[in-house]
Formats: sequence, C-alpha cells, structure tokens
Amino acid sequence: MSSADLHQRFDELIKVGKTLLPFQNDLEYLAKKEKWATQCQATLERAFGKDSIYLRKFQAFLTWGNKEAHMTHGISLLEGAKEELDFEEKSGKLDDIEKEIKEAKAEAKRREAVAESKFWGSVIELIQMQRDELKRRSQVDQEISEIRKEIGELRSLLAKLTSNQKNQTNKLSKEEDPFA
Repeated sequence: MSSADLHQRFDELIKVGKTLLPFQNDLEYLAKKEKWATQCQATLERAFGKDSIYLRKFQAFLTWGNKEAHMTHGISLLEGAKEELDFEEKSGKLDDIEKEIKEAKAEAKRREAVAESKFWGSVIELIQMQRDELKRRSQVDQEISEIRKEIGELRSLLAKLTSNQKNQTNKLSKEEDPFA
C-alpha cells in the first residue's frame, strides 16, 4: 500500500472512530466497533509491522475495561500513527535528497578526476613531443658536426692539393724559365 493510500486509510479510520463516539452498548454498535478495531489493527500492521509499538498499544487499549477509552485512545493513537507516517515520508524524502547530493558530489569528483587525468595526459603527450624533438635536433646537430668535420677535411685536402699544384707550377715554371 502506498504512502498516500495509507494516509487516506488512516483518515478514514479516524473519521469512522469519531462517528462511534460516544460508546453504546447495543449489538449493532459493538459489531461496528469490532470491525473498526480490526481494520485499525490490520492497517497499523501493514504500515508499521507486527512488532510495531503502535499496534501493541492499540491492542492494549482493547483490553481496558473502559469501553469509551478504547475509542478515544484508539483514535488518538491512529492520529499519532498518521503523523509518524508523515515524519517517515519527510525523512525518506530528506534521505533521498541527501543521497542525490552525495551522488552529485561523487559525479562531480569523478568528472574532476577525468578532467585532471586528461590534462595530465596532455602534459605527458607534450613532454613526449618535446623529447622527440630534442632527440631529432640532437641527431641533426650530430649530422651537422659530422658535415663540418668532413668540410674541414675537404678544406685540408683542397689546401694540400692547391699547395701541391702551386709547387708543381713553380717547379715547372723554374724548369721552363732558363733565366730564373
């Protein structure tokens, strides 16, 4: 039975109980009172369980000798049970709201963690790209060094060749020039 149905049922039972006041001692009245008391017990059990304090108190009222007290205390107890249902419903709503807030906070933390991991993933990727660029530059610098070294060697060879050629040209020109 839904909470709204239980509220309605308690309202009905309270209303019926009030119509049964004052107590009368005829068979028709006693049958209506017994029906009401049984329905009250069934509704209290359905709403709060077999071990409920509301059900135990209601059953205790039925054993009192004062029949008018059965009705008065029973109605009062039903009103209290209805208030308890209201409280439990509000408390349940608060629990639901609290649960939603916790879930929202957890989702926000999860999203924050995802964003942070993406950020650090990007940072790592940039660092890796810089490392690769530095390796490439190091290789280029090494190749440039080797090219400079080879150019230096070529210059040396060229200078030797030029020097040898001058020497040969000077040698030839001394051989051809009889006056030198």
